[in-house]
Amino acid sequence: MKEADSPASIDASLPDESPHADKRRAVIGICFATLAVLGAGFAVYGQRHEVADSIAKVGLLVLGASFVLGVVGVGLSFGTWRQVLSGLGVDLPFGPGLRVFFTSQLGKYVPGSVWPVLMQMEAGRARGAARRSVLAANLITVVLSCAVGLVIAALILPVSNAGAISRYWWLLAVLPLLVCLLHPRAIPALVDRALFLARRDPLGGRLDVRHTLRASAWAVGSFIALGLHVAVLALAVGGHGMTPVALAIGGMALAIPAGILFIPAPAGAGIRDVVLILVLRASLSAGQALAVVVASRVLLMLVDIALAAAAGALAKRR
Repeated sequence: MKEADSPASIDASLPDESPHADKRRAVIGICFATLAVLGAGFAVYGQRHEVADSIAKVGLLVLGASFVLGVVGVGLSFGTWRQVLSGLGVDLPFGPGLRVFFTSQLGKYVPGSVWPVLMQMEAGRARGAARRSVLAANLITVVLSCAVGLVIAALILPVSNAGAISRYWWLLAVLPLLVCLLHPRAIPALVDRALFLARRDPLGGRLDVRHTLRASAWAVGSFIALGLHVAVLALAVGGHGMTPVALAIGGMALAIPAGILFIPAPAGAGIRDVVLILVLRASLSAGQALAVVVASRVLLMLVDIALAAAAGALAKRR
């Protein structure tokens, strides 16, 4: 396999920059981070009444358990991104990688899904990684995560209850295509096509099977943990048995890719909520499903803020 960039070649390929360029990049980074933090803060503040209602309905213990599972789910997504970077030859140390990834995730709360990618590109560039490599890694991570999520949804939702097959038959129809997207050469080829249409040089590298399988495994773990994060809430508001658990995992695996693909909404807000409510309605009432989705949305906002703060503190300490 020919790698796109090796750690040595990345640094060598970058032009020398003046202190003014470093200062300009630092100012831009601070502005992006400040805007992202403000966006996340306003998003949480706007849901303060829903938070109070959720505490009253399910209790602090359940919310705490759901929060921990949310931390695990979002944290595992870092493993997917780092495996893809490694497969493309970008050797980003663990500590700085945490800070780059989780700080940039706050960019989701600024309208438009491109902000996390731009923040990661600039942060990676400041650490010697070519912007093209970081951009390619993000595109591959997004496509791979969406494919893994939709495969999970296609396997779980049609068999989660008696009426689900008629509702989600289309997932079974596209399952072969989704499995093909997980081939190590499939997603990089799509990235090369996108770069060609943008009149950019192709990636020129391919993930090997080892990195693809590892990245996919991290993504599977992330979707399962995020599904359990929702399942805890669903069981607390009135769900019974394993059906709400299966629907929660399959629902999150379907809703997150839908939110990612709907670019105008911050963090996929709206589309993700609607999809998850429709899935949960198979075992919960409309009011119960809405309460679960609202509580999940607020908790995941808090998770993003907490992980960004923890990663920043860890990087500063190191």
